[in-house]
Amino acid sequence: MTDKTDIGSGIIEGLEEAIAWKRGDLALETVNIDPMPATRIRAIRRKLASSTKVFEKRFGIPASTMNNWEQGRRKPDPAARLLFQIIEREPETVERIAHNTNHQSAA
Repeated sequence: MTDKTDIGSGIIEGLEEAIAWKRGDLALETVNIDPMPATRIRAIRRKLASSTKVFEKRFGIPASTMNNWEQGRRKPDPAARLLFQIIEREPETVERIAHNTNHQSAA
């Protein structure tokens, strides 16, 4: 019975904390994640490829995915944002790895 009471107490405590935060009575720790806006994605792609199709051939990210990100219809997840940061800094390395991976999986 105490486990249920502890769980219930934890839920109530969490809800009270959320209400206090919403009212502005409590400051909670937050983490800001670089949202990788569509303009930045487009700028990275344009710097490295003339089109989304060329970008797809170089780095293996489908052109349709790139179009969705560049037009703001979808946002890249954290792993994709990290990949973009790596592509931006080390495009030749990512391209080499993407092509090696494609050749190995075809064999």
